[in-house]
Amino acid sequence: MARPVVLLALLLASSPAAADDAQSASEPAEAATEEVIEVVAVSENPAAERLDPTPSAYVLRGEELAAPGLDAASALARVPGVQLTRSGGSADLATVSVRGATAAQTPIYLAGVRLNDDVNGSVDLSTLPLWLLHRIEVYRGNAPVDADLLGIGGAVLLQPQIPQRTRAIGALGVGSFGEREARAALALADERAGALIAVRHRSARGDFAYLDDAGTRFDDSDDQQRTRLNAGHAELDVWTIGRLQRERTRLMTFVNVFERSAGAPGLSLLGARHSRSEQQRVIAGVDADVPCAADVDPMGRDICRVSIDLGALLSRYRLDDPRRELGVATATQTAGERYTQRLRLHARATDWLEASIGGSLSQQLLRLDIEGSATQRARRHLMRPELSLVAEPSDALAVVGVGAFECLSTAARGAADDGARETCGVLAPMGRLGLRWRLFDMLALTSNVGRYVRVPTLGELYGQSAVVRGNERLSEEGGYSVDVGLAFQGQFGVVDSWAQAGAFVRFADSLIGFRRSSLGVIRPYNIGRARVLGAELAAGVRLWRVVEVGATMTAMDPRDTSDERTVSNDLLPYHARLMASGRVAVSSPPWSALALDRAHIAARLSYRSSRVADPAGLIALAEQRQLDVEASLAFAERVRVSGRMANALDESNFDLVGYPLAGRSLHALLESYW
Repeated sequence: MARPVVLLALLLASSPAAADDAQSASEPAEAATEEVIEVVAVSENPAAERLDPTPSAYVLRGEELAAPGLDAASALARVPGVQLTRSGGSADLATVSVRGATAAQTPIYLAGVRLNDDVNGSVDLSTLPLWLLHRIEVYRGNAPVDADLLGIGGAVLLQPQIPQRTRAIGALGVGSFGEREARAALALADERAGALIAVRHRSARGDFAYLDDAGTRFDDSDDQQRTRLNAGHAELDVWTIGRLQRERTRLMTFVNVFERSAGAPGLSLLGARHSRSEQQRVIAGVDADVPCAADVDPMGRDICRVSIDLGALLSRYRLDDPRRELGVATATQTAGERYTQRLRLHARATDWLEASIGGSLSQQLLRLDIEGSATQRARRHLMRPELSLVAEPSDALAVVGVGAFECLSTAARGAADDGARETCGVLAPMGRLGLRWRLFDMLALTSNVGRYVRVPTLGELYGQSAVVRGNERLSEEGGYSVDVGLAFQGQFGVVDSWAQAGAFVRFADSLIGFRRSSLGVIRPYNIGRARVLGAELAAGVRLWRVVEVGATMTAMDPRDTSDERTVSNDLLPYHARLMASGRVAVSSPPWSALALDRAHIAARLSYRSSRVADPAGLIALAEQRQLDVEASLAFAERVRVSGRMANALDESNFDLVGYPLAGRSLHALLESYW
């Protein structure tokens, strides 16, 4: 009974008619001055303005999110320590990993709601367009204090734009390979309340050319250019966001509905021409922050406050393969649901110490139906008590401590089962201790030590499809991480500069991987142990607020340290040991004679070293280089025209064996504001 009530409350609260509202408690204070839809501002120090000052973090916003044809996966690939994995074009599966962790070990949040589902644990970033995002915060190595999971791979926080004034926008876009896009948004808002509704439709043929080597990598005689078939897609993305602020009480609500229909071309060597996929996702959330005492401290902060978070995630994926070109079933349908309630009490003992205690309850459901084969139902109930302390005894020192336990019960019922199986237990404790110490006004030292636990998802335990089966004997992953970083920010006359440098080590036990168990079928298993060493560097300068130059570099040593390893290679698959990127941008000042608000042009060159693609190290993916160029013009605060050339050098790239990526592509966007 609780599930429908929670979902109904979320949907009603997020309608524009119900919104008389304000800034989210989780959104930084600076967002209160942001317009709902803005002509993009000059980019700033990506190390500044994050929710938690102790973990290594990087912030994307402004022009970094506004380029036409750019998706969340491509934007995140620019962040130091982050690696992108794609399985084809812009509508195919795309995931990211941070500091050598897997995609399932890195929680991704949209407006505070965790998107990692209980089917495979990871998030398909191709389903997360950037068009309505205000900023993206990437925490590397450890999640921030407000996150509900202490992911060993850190955390990614996607913050949507919050309505701050009445405004409307319309946009039309075109691009290579039949790309078409149309979107509109309307916001009604004042200082105390606001509501936003927005819709976007996008489609593409996805018929890019690629080099087919016929499966003979070292024989060029049979190589030929082919066009990717059955790769078209159409998608609809709808948002409604509300905010309310009355004195010190804040509330934010939102609902996001995403639907996509697409071809499923599969491996380039085989090519599926008749398979189709359908995907639907609904995300809803309520975030409330209410004072529980009339007093405030000398800085105007609440002595006591209560934060309440409600979230719902519903997803459905269907694959129709009438000629069995992809697998062993003509139709497979997977559906997942998660409903979460979280309550926290924040008490300020002194003006420099805040303690938070609370917990969360969640229910997760999985339904798997394979035509002519198995039917599986699984559910999980989770209770998570948590405690955190944030101490700032001086402007120079900040200490953050987070601790939690998880107690869960899991049950499953299959077509051949007589009943359900139940397990319940308290997992090993997890937590993090972080420190930030300002050495000087321009220099800060950070350090973190953390332990994490990741429970196998329901999909890993009981199966995800006809090809990906489950393993009920899986044990939870566990691990430790340690990192240290140094951050600099300063201004010298007309020069603004910033820099980050850091080193980290991560140890993991009982990692979950996949291997073939029979012809055409794979199952998850616990690999053993792994160790990842790494170093990161990011720096940038800005001259006269006109010219910007920035660069990032990540070096890693990802190793399989399992005693039972049976091959001589110990490099972890799909993890590059060196990544680097450089960016140059030039922006003009306003030119009143032409009603020009701003002209902007930028170029980014990215590099990723070669990677092994199998545990034995016999298959290698070649190193990659990619050059992207983008430009924009903004006029009279009403019109913005932008363009982007992706992969300008037309490099032939693969992220996974047998899944080619698009070559050079062009994208253009026209936006109008009222």
